[in-house]
Amino acid sequence: GEVIDVDPSAPKVFELNMTNPFHPSLSLSFAHVLFLGFSLTYADAAGLRGYIAQDIVQLGRYYAKTKFGCIRHCASADFDGIDGILGLGMPDAALASIPEPLLFAISDATGDPANQYILDRRIFTILSTDDAAELHLGGYDPHAVTRDMQYIQTTSQAEYSVPVSSIRMGGTEVLNFASSVQAAGRSDLPGILDSGTSCLVLPDTTLNGQLEEAPYTKLMSVMQRGEPIYITIGDEQFEIPFTSWWLYPNDRPCIQRTPPGFQGILLGDVLFRSLAVMFDLSHPAQPIVGLAPRNPEYKLVESECGQVNDFKGCVAFPGGAHKIPMSKRTISASSKMHEREEQKLSWLRRKALGKAGSARSGFPQLDPSGGDVLLTKVPVDFYEQTQFFVNVSVGTPRQTRTVILDTGSSVLAVFCDAPPSKRSSANSHIYLPHFIPAAASMAQRALFSSPASSSSFSADVTTPFAVALVLAAACLLLFSARLTRHRAAARRASLELGV
Repeated sequence: GEVIDVDPSAPKVFELNMTNPFHPSLSLSFAHVLFLGFSLTYADAAGLRGYIAQDIVQLGRYYAKTKFGCIRHCASADFDGIDGILGLGMPDAALASIPEPLLFAISDATGDPANQYILDRRIFTILSTDDAAELHLGGYDPHAVTRDMQYIQTTSQAEYSVPVSSIRMGGTEVLNFASSVQAAGRSDLPGILDSGTSCLVLPDTTLNGQLEEAPYTKLMSVMQRGEPIYITIGDEQFEIPFTSWWLYPNDRPCIQRTPPGFQGILLGDVLFRSLAVMFDLSHPAQPIVGLAPRNPEYKLVESECGQVNDFKGCVAFPGGAHKIPMSKRTISASSKMHEREEQKLSWLRRKALGKAGSARSGFPQLDPSGGDVLLTKVPVDFYEQTQFFVNVSVGTPRQTRTVILDTGSSVLAVFCDAPPSKRSSANSHIYLPHFIPAAASMAQRALFSSPASSSSFSADVTTPFAVALVLAAACLLLFSARLTRHRAAARRASLELGV
C-alpha cells in the first residue's frame, strides 16, 4: 500500500496501507463529483482531505445514494487502521460540499426509490455498557432504560448542546457560578454530547469570571475512588457511576481539560456508558435530546445478529426502532502500547474484511415481512472504553468498512482509492452535480416567478421548456470542456514540434 506523509513535522507518519480503503472501481453505482474536494479538521487537529464521491451508503438495513468524502490525505496517525469516520451530527455543522449527513440521507424519502430503503423516524439512540454497545435507529427500546426518557431541547442547531447547571462529587459542587453571572440569569454551561470524545472534559479556567473556581481543578481535588459523579442537565440530575468515569484498562480517571478557548463542557463516552442517549432530529431546527438511566439488566444484541446486511432484524419489537449492536473491547493495563496498537489494527481489519467478504455482501435482499416493526440492532465496537466504531457499507456490490461513530461532526468520510479515470474500463461514471442542478434551479426561478395571471402557460409547456434549458446548459458545459482539452492538446503538440 501507499504511505503518505502529509505533515513532515509530525512525529508519526500516517500509513494509508494500514486502512482498508473503499475501491470505487469495483462499484457499479460510484460517481466522482468533479471540481470539488473536501478538507476537514477536528478539534484534536486531525486533518482529512480528499475528493467527493457519490454512491449508495448503508447503515444497518437503511441505505440511500448520497455524497461522502473520499479520504486521500490524513494528517494524524490516530486514523491508522481505521477506515473512516461517520458523523451523526446536525446539517448546520456539515460541509457546504457535503451538505447532507448520512442520517438525513437515509431518512429522505424524496430520493430514488430504487436506491434507498428509508428510515421513517429521524431518531437514533446510543446505548453502551462497559464492554459492549449498540445503536438504535428510529427510536429506542424502553426495556433498555429504568425510567422514562427526559427530553431536553438543544441550545444549538449546529451541535448537540444541552444546559449543564451542576456537577457534584461527594456533596461538593464543581460548577460554582459567580454571583454576577447568577444575577444576570445565567446558571449553566453548554455541555456537548460527543461520542467522539472519550471522557468528561471540563474547563480548567473560570471562563473569564463566569465561575468562581476552575471546574477541572476542583473536581480533581475532591475526587474519590468509588464515588459517582452527579450531573444536572436541564432540570434533571443523572448519576455517572464510578465504573463509567474510571478507565480500568489504564487505571486512571477519564476526566480531562477542555482545549484553550473552549467555553463549555464535553460530555463524552463517560455519559454514554451511564445513560441511554437519544437524538431526535425529526425537526432539525429544534433538535431534542432524550436521556434516561440505562437498565443494567438489559442484554445487548449479539454482534452476530447485527451484521450490516441483515435485513430481518434481531429482536421483534413493536416500537419501530432499528438496533445496531456494538461491542466493546478492553485490554489489560500491563499491555505495551505497540502491542495494543497491533491488536487494535488486526481486530479492526478482521471485522471489516470478514464482513465485506461474507456471503451477505452484494445487492440487498429485503424481507418484505420485516418493514419497520423490527427493532434491529447493528454492532458498534467500543475500543478500550474510549471510542465507538460502527460498520457502514458503500457501493454496489457493498463494501463494508469500519468507521468511527461521532456525534460531534456531520460528515461521512472513508479512505478510498483514487477515482477511476475517464479511460478506465471500470464500472464508474463522472458526475456533475454542481452545474446541471444549478441550471435547473435557474430555469425554475425563471419559469415560476412569472405572474399567476399567465395561467395559460401550463405545466405541459413549462416542463419541456425547463428540460430544454437544462440540456442546453449541460451541452454548453460539455462543449466548453472538450474545447479546453483540444486547445491543451494543440499546445502540447506545438511544443513537441518546437513551434
